[in-house]
Parts: sequence; C-alpha cells; structure tokens
Amino acid sequence: MIVSAWRYLLYLYGLVFDSQCDRSHQLSASRINRTEFPLQYLGGWYFLAAAAEPGTRALDIFKVMDNGHFTVQESAEMEKLEFRASIRVKDGSCVPRKWIYLLTEERTELRTEGHPDLVTELFSCDCPGCVVLKETDNTSSRLLLYTRSQELDTDCMSDFMQKSTCEGYKEVLHLPRTQEICPPHE
Repeated sequence: MIVSAWRYLLYLYGLVFDSQCDRSHQLSASRINRTEFPLQYLGGWYFLAAAAEPGTRALDIFKVMDNGHFTVQESAEMEKLEFRASIRVKDGSCVPRKWIYLLTEERTELRTEGHPDLVTELFSCDCPGCVVLKETDNTSSRLLLYTRSQELDTDCMSDFMQKSTCEGYKEVLHLPRTQEICPPHE
C-alpha cells in the first residue's frame, strides 16, 4: 500500500514538473511562419532581465546597466538583421552598441557576425509583446527577456522566471530601470 502511494506521488510530481518545463516554446523552422520571420521582430525593444547558471560570468556585462533600448532593423543585405542598442549605464552615461545577426535559411537560430561560436535561439513567450532569447557560446549560456513596453506584467516575469528555472538558470538579474532611456543611436 505504501509503495503504491509512493509511486502515485512520484507520478503526479512528474506530471507537474514536466508541464512546468515544457520545452516546446523554442521556435523551430517547422513552427515559424517564414513569411513573417524576422519581420515580427523588427522595431524597438526594451531589455528587462537576464538569467544564467550561478557562478558563471554570463551576467557580468549586464550588471553595470540601468536600462537598455534596442532596435532591430533589416540590413541592406537580405540575410542579415541589424541590432542597435542605446544602453544607460548606472553612472548615467549612454553607451551605443551595434551588431549584426546572420539569418540562416530554414532556421531560426541566429549567428552573430564576428562571433561564430555564439548561437542565439528564439523562444516564444506567454506574454504578448515579449521575446526570450537564449545565447550560448563555448563557455556560457543565458536567457534574455525583451519586451515592446517598458512595463511588464508580473505574470510575464513569472513566465520568464519559470523558463529560467527549467533551463537550470538560478541567477536572475533584473535591470533597475531608474533612469531615463538613452536617445537612439544612429
């Protein structure tokens, strides 16, 4: 009787844990509308949070940031996306950044020009106007949360936290966002 009860509890735990860590949110080439990709990602985004495994240095670059506004635009070359950032550092200064994502036919994974070891995967999110990116290179990986709006519903942050936990990322960094957004850089 005790063995049967124990098996039943383990079965229920497995069902709950598996449903919380559903990995089907990763966007794959077979699930994405290629006529809309990458168009649905063009425009402005706010960077709100990042997560990584504890003890790694994967979040160090973000610890000096107060806020960040990013713009994604098509490049003159068809297979590239231009990513421009206006980052407000905690000391009040603005830091412009720019990089190019390389698009691969029939895939949604992005490569960063000049960094062949960096792979960026897109994940859907239950939060409207949000996207979660997973960046992985030879030494680390991290999740990044971007939104179309500066304000984020607590349910959306909970969804990000759950995705982070499922990936094994227990260290989560929320940008303070106490200062004005930097003007877009050209």
